[in-house]
Amino acid sequence: MEVSAVPRWFGIDVSKATFDVALARWGARWAPHRKFPRSRQGCQECLSWMEEHLTPEVSPCIVMEATGGYSKEMAGWFLSLKGDLRISIAQPFRVHYFAKGLGHPNKTDAQDATMLARFGEVHSPPPYKPMSPAYEQLRALTRERSAFIKAARALDNRNEIPSESELAQEIRERLLVSHVEAMAELDQAIAAVIAEDPELARDAERIQTIPGVGPVVASTLMGELGDLREFAHPKALAAFAGLAPAWRESGSSVHAQAHMTKHGSGHVRRVLYLAAMAATRGDNSLARSYQHLLQEGKPPMVALVASMRKILVLCRAVLVSEQDYDPSHVKPTHPVEI
Repeated sequence: MEVSAVPRWFGIDVSKATFDVALARWGARWAPHRKFPRSRQGCQECLSWMEEHLTPEVSPCIVMEATGGYSKEMAGWFLSLKGDLRISIAQPFRVHYFAKGLGHPNKTDAQDATMLARFGEVHSPPPYKPMSPAYEQLRALTRERSAFIKAARALDNRNEIPSESELAQEIRERLLVSHVEAMAELDQAIAAVIAEDPELARDAERIQTIPGVGPVVASTLMGELGDLREFAHPKALAAFAGLAPAWRESGSSVHAQAHMTKHGSGHVRRVLYLAAMAATRGDNSLARSYQHLLQEGKPPMVALVASMRKILVLCRAVLVSEQDYDPSHVKPTHPVEI
């Protein structure tokens, strides 16, 4: 009978130019540690160094903290060099609280790498699964569009008070025009990415049958969350998006109001907020559910967050069922208070 290899976790602390790798040894005063350049060649050298600290019955596992594009780029390098390597990218908030629990008084790159290795041994985080190129393109384009919208809004606000300098005012106006043109170009690129992939086009069209969901919301959700069918349960999707309720209760003295966890992508929550605002102003089941919560005495923001979560869950539901949104099939629900 074949015996599966025992996992051995290495933690990697990633920075812009280098990365530190360490192997956790519980109770030991010293843990193997090494620094490498953050490059494909550095990843190759790291794999060779890791092999020196492993026995045949042990398989290497790597855990990194999510650090924007740096960790994803490194994960791609490692997987291209060793396709069966298990790599995990942990959520920063989980790593943060784990480190606080260990009670380390100091913080260095080497200690962070050791702490990440211990995090891997304790929690065994799931393997990193890269998105398809089309989803990656959507994420990059929608995030760039969001950045231009923020910059254009700031310029527009500054233009409310004209500058005393004609040149400064002219530069402001030119920049605003260029930002608007860039957003239009990005909208075209987003539409092209979706149109080139039949499955993406079908999913985007189906999601937009839900009240309040338009092209911007649909493309952002798919870019940030990937294929919503990958989430095994609606609660897992809501938790990943940071829309799950967090409770604080202890004994008879602590009964704080539940609040959103706000984990995951803020881009998702922003577009869902806009979608909920649009949906609750119309004549549909979401608007009626929103009004029902208000009549029960829920604060407007609580009812709106419940609508945000309901829209997200509906997006997954229409994709899983492969059917457009049909308000007659929506069961009346009472969302959890936040």
